[in-house]
Amino acid sequence: MKQINKLEQELGVALFTRTSTGVTLTPAGKGFKGYAEQIVNLVNQALVASHQYSGQRQVIRLGTSLMHPSAPFMATWNQIKAAPLTVTQLSGEAASSNREYAMLGQERDIMIGTFDQATTRQLVVAVPLGAYRFGIAVTSDHPLAHHSRLALNDLAGQRLLMVPRGISEKNDQLRDAIETAAPDVIIEGTRGRYNLDVFNRAADQNLALLNLTPWQDLHPNLVTVLLDTPLTVNYGVLASRQAPQLVQDFMNRLRQLI
Repeated sequence: MKQINKLEQELGVALFTRTSTGVTLTPAGKGFKGYAEQIVNLVNQALVASHQYSGQRQVIRLGTSLMHPSAPFMATWNQIKAAPLTVTQLSGEAASSNREYAMLGQERDIMIGTFDQATTRQLVVAVPLGAYRFGIAVTSDHPLAHHSRLALNDLAGQRLLMVPRGISEKNDQLRDAIETAAPDVIIEGTRGRYNLDVFNRAADQNLALLNLTPWQDLHPNLVTVLLDTPLTVNYGVLASRQAPQLVQDFMNRLRQLI
């Protein structure tokens, strides 16, 4: 946040609106973000091209953002640093949809994300790294916040925010289980996959939010309580099904290590 404050001082314009429930981009901030992402993309394209022209080792671009953190991958990456590859990070959020998967091979070569059979069949190839667990994110004064763990029937009568059906097989399975255990739960759907606006909405409207372990500290005013369910969501390194040979070789190297 200190870096953001310094940037705003240097620019002489407010990029964020700060409230007790979180931050949102101002109109100026939204405009600045678009240009900043274009600059980052151009820099990375220039980096790739310069390495190719110089005959040096090529670059694989790791896309990372709040919703797709790279931390779960770094332990594995530390094992393959000797490989002739360099990973650069791209910042910036993709739209709340399948767009972040579709952009693989364009603005980024690989990213860390969740996947299921439908995703890998249609959009990406994946090297599994593990599984994320489900939790329920709520404000600290929400009745559910005082639980150490939550059973599905603890959600009875609650307003629960989660993705609509058809985006994730595991979310659909969990939705069925919740509606069976707590028939009077009120489920409200997002417009697509999660982004920061979804977390702000949960905090602003005091909704319970179906969450995953990598996002449990994403919003300062939400706490996440583990949900008692055997269902988990696979995550791993994702690449386009039409990835160039360099990326395919990288993914094969990962499979050998895991």
